[in-house]
Amino acid sequence: MHSIMIKSGLSLVFSAGVIMKLNQNIFERRLGFFFMVLWILILIFYLTWDGWLYEWRDCGYSGPNQHFDLDLLDMKYEHTSDGGITYFSTNNLHNLIYLCYLVFLIGWLALLFGWEWAKQGAMATMGISLVAALSTLDLSDHVYMLQIVYDVVHLSGIVIGAYLFSKYYLKTSKSLPIVFGTWAVYLISHLMFTPWPFWEKVGQAYFSVNQINDLPFFLFGVEYTLVLAIILSVNFLVEKLNSRTSNRVLRVLIPIGLYFVLCLVMYSMGLIIVQDMNMGTCIKG
Repeated sequence: MHSIMIKSGLSLVFSAGVIMKLNQNIFERRLGFFFMVLWILILIFYLTWDGWLYEWRDCGYSGPNQHFDLDLLDMKYEHTSDGGITYFSTNNLHNLIYLCYLVFLIGWLALLFGWEWAKQGAMATMGISLVAALSTLDLSDHVYMLQIVYDVVHLSGIVIGAYLFSKYYLKTSKSLPIVFGTWAVYLISHLMFTPWPFWEKVGQAYFSVNQINDLPFFLFGVEYTLVLAIILSVNFLVEKLNSRTSNRVLRVLIPIGLYFVLCLVMYSMGLIIVQDMNMGTCIKG
């Protein structure tokens, strides 16, 4: 009996080792290590930096929330009589449930371990990071530390996705778990951070999740099916077009070009809404 338990334990350890086996492609493995370290450094930043872009625009680094601390639950705010929100203390905990940060995570997992599902997921969701980057091109914001970190997250997802497109072919059917997983992230972010009741706070989910298009949560998350439909439609087109060419550069340019055109169309139609608000925390002289 004892020997059977030992053999079972060794079998489990061996199975776990096989599952977590590093990518045999040395170049991709090294890329994976690099992006993993970068992702962890950003994790530390997100957990400790309290400042927000909105306050920085008005107060600079002299704003009361522009600092590092170890308090992850120090969000304090109140609703004013005119329907606004005054923030006394903020935190960046919500950035951990940011879609582009998830895309970045899937990307380095794909490179480090060579998992097929992660490769397909990283390619299929690269468009999220690309549209996010294209939607935040206000140059004055890109000198702020937090926005620079957002830029690194966006660009990392794009670079990893572009590399994978140059090496592999997208299979939309194999990317579905990750694509639909973004819906779960969207739901979790709103359930955790959007004021209750959701449907009465349309347009006031600013402190919830840092998504580029702040979709109102009045359909309990069903509204995100529009995002899923767009992602799947573009990916299906990318899969068909890329399957007809062996040119690596072209296989990268096709998805980037399609998502660039999509971003322009959505922006012209007013479907991309970059969040903005008055923090109300600046000390007036």
